[in-house]
Amino acid sequence: MRKLIVSVTAVGVLAAGGVGAALAVQGSATTKVTEKEWGVKPLPAKVQAGKVTFSVKNVGHLNHEFVVLKTAKAANKLTLRGATAVETGRVGKIPQFKPGVTKKITLTLKAGHYVLICNLPGHYKAGQYANFTVG
Repeated sequence: MRKLIVSVTAVGVLAAGGVGAALAVQGSATTKVTEKEWGVKPLPAKVQAGKVTFSVKNVGHLNHEFVVLKTAKAANKLTLRGATAVETGRVGKIPQFKPGVTKKITLTLKAGHYVLICNLPGHYKAGQYANFTVG
């Protein structure tokens, strides 16, 4: 019986201090993103590493998509292939969706620089991109 009490107490201590501290370090954030012709606006544009939910609303008049790329390149310096950007470092994507619609995607992101784009033909080239930082 004594062994059981010690084990339960140890679990209680870990739950109160150790696990809570680990969760605080990893973080969890929601970034609201608006997309329209021809921009992508994330708020906030910087979050802590860990689970990040992007809530993306198409406030434009055309269909858009949402692509998350991990890259050292600035948002306006991605390599082009025809009318789209090359998606090297892609970590997530919301396929094309209609005006007025909000879509969500949750990703586990490591610290670093990311670029958020709409990569439908011509959209990236027209300026539909934003830099995003995970700390």
